[in-house]
Order: sequence, then C-alpha cells, then structure tokens
Amino acid sequence: MNVSATAASALVSVGTATAIRANNIANVQTEGFKAQAPVYSTLLTGGVAVFAQDTGNPTNLLSESIGLISGTAQYKAAARLIAVDDEMHKAFMRAVAA
Repeated sequence: MNVSATAASALVSVGTATAIRANNIANVQTEGFKAQAPVYSTLLTGGVAVFAQDTGNPTNLLSESIGLISGTAQYKAAARLIAVDDEMHKAFMRAVAA
C-alpha cells in the first residue's frame, strides 16, 4: 500500500470515528443509551480501520469533545501527507522529464 492510500484510509477512519462520537453526543440524553468507542485497528494490507465497540457506559461529553479535537488533528495530518506525497510525485516526474 502506498503513502497516499494509507493516508486515505486514515481519513476514512477519522470520519468513522467522528460519526461514532457524534452519535454518542446526539444520544447523551437518551434514557438507557450506552456509548460506543471508536477503536482503531491496523490492517494487514496496510492502513487503518475503525470499528465501534460498546462501552457499557453513558456518554462522557468531555471524552467525546477531546476525541473530536484529536480527530481534527489526525485528519489534517493525513490530508497533509497526501498533499506531500502528491508534491513528491510531481517533483519526481519533472526530474525524470528533464
């Protein structure tokens, strides 16, 4: 798996984690609701995936907020990695063409 594909899997994973956290926040006042936690897993083919794991606990708004802030930083880092990989490929192609 190349750098861009790995970073793209990170972008998808952050999106999945954000959806899990958003669902927890949306249901914070739902009686009997138990939060789920996003769990990251490394794929054998490279990259990363996220799945939801039941916590058995009510939603912790502080934890969810911190997770969303962390997810924003992860998303920005993965997006920048894709941009840098693209820049490197372009520079390589220019060097080969010269």
